[in-house]
Amino acid sequence: MKEMRTRPVIAITPGDPSGIGPEIVLKALPEIKKWCRPVVFSSRQLLEQAGTCRISGLEDVEFCEPEFAWAQCPGKLSSENGRYAAEAIRLAVSRCMDGRCDALVTAPISKKAWELAGIDYPGHTEMLRDLAGVKKTMMLFYAPAFSVILHTIHIPLAAVPAFVTEDRVAEALRFAVGSYGNLVQKPFETRVCGLNPHAGEQGRLGTEDFQIRDAVLKLAAEGMNIRGPFPADTLFARLPRDGSVLVYAMYHDQGLAPIKTLYPDKCVNITLGLPFIRASVNHGTAFDIAGKGLADFQNLLETVRTTVRFLNGRQL
Repeated sequence: MKEMRTRPVIAITPGDPSGIGPEIVLKALPEIKKWCRPVVFSSRQLLEQAGTCRISGLEDVEFCEPEFAWAQCPGKLSSENGRYAAEAIRLAVSRCMDGRCDALVTAPISKKAWELAGIDYPGHTEMLRDLAGVKKTMMLFYAPAFSVILHTIHIPLAAVPAFVTEDRVAEALRFAVGSYGNLVQKPFETRVCGLNPHAGEQGRLGTEDFQIRDAVLKLAAEGMNIRGPFPADTLFARLPRDGSVLVYAMYHDQGLAPIKTLYPDKCVNITLGLPFIRASVNHGTAFDIAGKGLADFQNLLETVRTTVRFLNGRQL
């Protein structure tokens, strides 16, 4: 583990300039400065023009501006802004990789704007994997009460069953549980969701849950503290809320709808598998309120706080 500075240096990317990312970064910066030394990968002008807010005391904040131009068009899709957001991420990752920044915190990008800009990634997670030169990453949603890791992320629901095989589930769970353990550094139990309603109802509602069952039995025999598959509609209601359980969900909405509903401000998205900590807000670009000064920045603050706490104890 690299030597930590007294106050960590955290790279912050404001996401798509057309969304609420620049506004929430601007609003949160005075509080963020109490936790770390932020480096904002954006034009200072972009933040200063975000929403209707005016924040003073930012003269000592370091800005690292992408070379691409950005368009001032709140709430509207723009290929320029998609390109700008992607370049900010590339610059920020470069600083994390060479040690000038200790971690990365990201505001939301627009996947459609990336598509318009010709950027062939479905989201942050996949782009960060390639920029960091690692083979595998996974998406964790952390909250103090419980956490969720996703088996599949940005694929259509119809494509999910093909990824639910004994070998794929077992391999992914080994990676997920090991990476999560390095991050939280405390004992925990893993509970695995079934794929189908009622976890398949003994095969009446699908056979994929037998594959999950066999993967769980294999890992339990290897010594992993793991149980499942459980019906997802009742699993979350019965969880202890003391941080002792990691939930492994089969697809995006199965895991994220419960944790985002219960903990909209406290839930933080963390990318597992990177050589540095990357954390993100748990919401999107909110184009419908962009530029109106209405965006709530509390989840961004929680993301920074969580990042700093993990930096103080994480094993890379």
